[in-house]
Amino acid sequence: MRVIAGDIGGTNTRLAFCEVAGDTVHLLHRERYLNAEATGLEDHLQAFLAHLPAPEAACFAVAGPTGGRHVHLTNLTWEIDADRIAARFKLPQVRLINDFLAVGYGLDAVDEHHRAALQSGHPLPHAPRAILGAGTGLGVSLCVWNGRRHVPLASEGGHIGFAPMDDEQARLLGFLRAEYRRASLDRILSGPGIVALYRFRLSETGRAHAPDSLLHDKLPAAAITQAALAQSEAQAVEAMRLFCRIYGQAAGDLALLAQAMGGVYIAGGIAPKILPLLKHPEFLEGFHSKGRFAEWTRNVPVSVVLDEDVGLKGAALAAQLA
Repeated sequence: MRVIAGDIGGTNTRLAFCEVAGDTVHLLHRERYLNAEATGLEDHLQAFLAHLPAPEAACFAVAGPTGGRHVHLTNLTWEIDADRIAARFKLPQVRLINDFLAVGYGLDAVDEHHRAALQSGHPLPHAPRAILGAGTGLGVSLCVWNGRRHVPLASEGGHIGFAPMDDEQARLLGFLRAEYRRASLDRILSGPGIVALYRFRLSETGRAHAPDSLLHDKLPAAAITQAALAQSEAQAVEAMRLFCRIYGQAAGDLALLAQAMGGVYIAGGIAPKILPLLKHPEFLEGFHSKGRFAEWTRNVPVSVVLDEDVGLKGAALAAQLA
């Protein structure tokens, strides 16, 4: 079956022309587009489909809640309508799914060498899985075994509330509440969240309003991350330390929620870029900080998904279910 798969985030849209056979996906042609250069998904589709044969179905993984026919993206001022796309491009079947639902579908299509283990644990093959991933926002999905395969459940778990674990994090909560009123995990574990953590660290040193080259960079989250990786700026290092700690705490909370002995998977665009930082003690210390369940969390497998095509592969597999 030949399908169009799409992964639409807050910053980029990735489209692929795929051949799907069972649980195997071959990406025959793919393109990446900047969303700032388009008024909507249809602009990108017009360019992408211009020289391709007609597909049998399409599925687009979108960063926002959807019932499968329509979505208003959370971190982008786009609305996507599946019926309009089907009519305009003469596609027999079009489906919209949450972007982390697509990651859940795509996990089994990811090779082992595209996973980096943070904790081997003691996996149980049919036990639930938990997925979370920071990018433009924070995505979350839980996967349950249906007797044949793991099936992902759509979720907006990235918007659950942030629970501070120490005095520094309590001050961070106050800092975020002053700006957003409600402090969700998405406000921390995301590209904008990295910038917020850096501003918080500056405020801790009394430099809240000081001009800083990292904040004035065209891509400040990337600049802060690179400074932390290079250990070239103290507050960037501290911001990413805090980021990794809270990332681990959130991953551990989801592990408890799902009893995720099938594994916790860290996906999204940021994790592969900061893998050396995630391998520092902070992430797993946050993951294990579960009081009476600290020892239990040590048995949970935890890995980083390095395959940037996992969402596309999952969308392609979901397209044949439309």
